[in-house]
Amino acid sequence: MPPYVSNPATPQPTGSLNERATVLCRRQTWPVLRVRYCDLVQANSGGQVNPQEASSVCELQPMPHQTPPETGWIRPATALQEDLWALMRQSDAASRAYNIESVYTISGPLNVAALTAAVDAVIDRHHALRTVFTETPDGVRQKLLPPVSGALTVHDFSDRTPDERTVYLEKAVATESTRLFSFDDAPLARFSLFRTAPVEHVLVIVVHHLVFDGWSMGVLLRDLSDAYDLARTDGTLPPVDDATQLGDFAERQREWLSTAEASRMTDYWVRQLRHLPEGTTVPYDQLVPEGQSFAGDRYTFDLPVALAARVRGTARGERVTPTAVALLGFQLLLREVSGQEDVTVGLPLANRARPGTEDCVGCLINTHVLRQRLPVTAPTRDLLRVTADQLAGAVQNQAIPLRNVYTELVKRYGEAELPRYLYQVLFICHTQPHTDLRLGEAMIVRRSFDQRASKTDMTLNLWVRPDEISGQLEYSTDLYTSATAARIIRRYEEVLTGLVEDLVW
Repeated sequence: MPPYVSNPATPQPTGSLNERATVLCRRQTWPVLRVRYCDLVQANSGGQVNPQEASSVCELQPMPHQTPPETGWIRPATALQEDLWALMRQSDAASRAYNIESVYTISGPLNVAALTAAVDAVIDRHHALRTVFTETPDGVRQKLLPPVSGALTVHDFSDRTPDERTVYLEKAVATESTRLFSFDDAPLARFSLFRTAPVEHVLVIVVHHLVFDGWSMGVLLRDLSDAYDLARTDGTLPPVDDATQLGDFAERQREWLSTAEASRMTDYWVRQLRHLPEGTTVPYDQLVPEGQSFAGDRYTFDLPVALAARVRGTARGERVTPTAVALLGFQLLLREVSGQEDVTVGLPLANRARPGTEDCVGCLINTHVLRQRLPVTAPTRDLLRVTADQLAGAVQNQAIPLRNVYTELVKRYGEAELPRYLYQVLFICHTQPHTDLRLGEAMIVRRSFDQRASKTDMTLNLWVRPDEISGQLEYSTDLYTSATAARIIRRYEEVLTGLVEDLVW
């Protein structure tokens, strides 16, 4: 067992919500993964920091698109893919938890032949959707498969009774969303269409996180919509001229990691994380199981309309983003329940500041550790300034993978000086514009589906829109009860309320 892997036999204390957290997380992966590279997002939207927010502070050079390669090429994996690959090989539960699903109800006329052609066109356009992985003496590598034909599988439940349709459909959606990918011989993307009535369908899209992130879902839906419109008129989707393919990104990343710019970013994070405490978390409700099941649930909520308006108003008045206000509220909550003034939170970042990556389908995100010292005597306004500055610094330095930072920390200070887990909770604020699926005149509604998985102790997702702020707390059911999740969100709303009231003066 590597020295950075926790011993599952080590007893872990529990505690109530109001007790000081003295426990460590039981994740059996190395600190950079425990962690959990999670995009956020999972399948709901993009969810990481928008590259436009970083354009004023990043000086990354454009990443030129390469001539489309012949099928069968083998290219390096990204740093994140290498880390995720190691995790995926540990258990089926880990692999399944990183499926990203999106489910849509389609009401109205649907040209199934055009949709089939559109799916094939999108898979042809974006190499990530037909990429597999292969083990080599030099480590895991990406391999491109040939373009596909008929990738959309169609199932007809329309001849069933209404009750039977409901049962069959729910079972089929759950099966498609949680079915394992093989990784080495078939694409890591599935498209399934279920006909439930003459003009009623359900579309299920499932892509594995190894080749996909939340930002990619917006690109995929946009291109699928355009390809459908073109297929109905015998048009064709143009080739990708400006977007960087995932294989190109991986090669450029490897080259870039040896540059002075990469060293500068590494130094930034090393300075931030020296003498890092154990990753902050919420005290557990129950004893930690020996093995990680990835079992989880989600608690969905909307901030009260008045509070959401005050968060946005406070951000304008303080000249910071609503993300900074919401993040500080979460940090203050963690300080309260953990008893730690030195708080760490995992922050997934889109890593799409470099021109040419906005239209890339692939897993590009980097998750970093945002650390803030929160003395109880510090004025709230000062804490907000620090949080806003740290967010800006994270965006400026997001391109370096966390594993490089961890390696440098070990090199400089020794592994004994580092905690077993760099972070145990995630904060994800989804700010980029939402992309809807469009299929001609049909009315499309995204269906709620929860595969009941969690990759960290807790992940707080927030969607900041002009008229509302909604959220979802994903939590491990191995560690927490639903009552604790609800209590955490109620307390988060109270902390946010106190925060904005403190900043009135």
